[in-house]
Amino acid sequence: MADSQLPVPAPAPAQTPSGPKPRWGLRIGLGAAALVLLAIVFMVGRSFMPVWWATRVTQQTQGSLSGGLLLGLSYGFIFTFVPLLIGWQARYKKVTWPWKSVILGLAVLTALPNLLTLGIYLNSSGAARKAQMMVDTSATWFPSWTLGGAIAGLVLFLGIAVFWHMWRSRGRKMKAMQQEAKTRSAPTAPARQAETVDTATGLSGEIAPGTPEN
Repeated sequence: MADSQLPVPAPAPAQTPSGPKPRWGLRIGLGAAALVLLAIVFMVGRSFMPVWWATRVTQQTQGSLSGGLLLGLSYGFIFTFVPLLIGWQARYKKVTWPWKSVILGLAVLTALPNLLTLGIYLNSSGAARKAQMMVDTSATWFPSWTLGGAIAGLVLFLGIAVFWHMWRSRGRKMKAMQQEAKTRSAPTAPARQAETVDTATGLSGEIAPGTPEN
């Protein structure tokens, strides 16, 4: 009897398993390493890429004025028009954000020749000044015709984009007009059928004059 009156111990509260704690030290370390890597890439690109790109351009033009003109026009047009077309594909709603980033990254890579040329003339480093001298001496018309080709590529892209937008708008309007016409004609069709049946019934029920009745 005494044993039955002993207090029953309360059940221990259930402990919910906690998720893994974020490793802030690892994240900070990776972020710092990424910043250092970007800084190294920027410094190398600032001191090395202008001269490298100027050497490539001068080798292709071989000191010819017409070569600099044609090369600049081709580079400016192609590497402006094609990247814009690639980047334009990211506008679709079906394309998810990871793929949008891939498309935009590919567009930037495709525009790299024009970006390198632009970097020569926007950079104030000693390497950029040396690259400017190389281009102005051996590929005199290359920079100006690169700019002209880039403007032509941009104008063509804008024309295609405007035409595409107008064509899509016209298609939507035509589809809306067809849908509206179907909606208006749908309620009148049963009425016309009923009117036709009533007319046929009335004609069949009449007796032509002069016809003897049975």
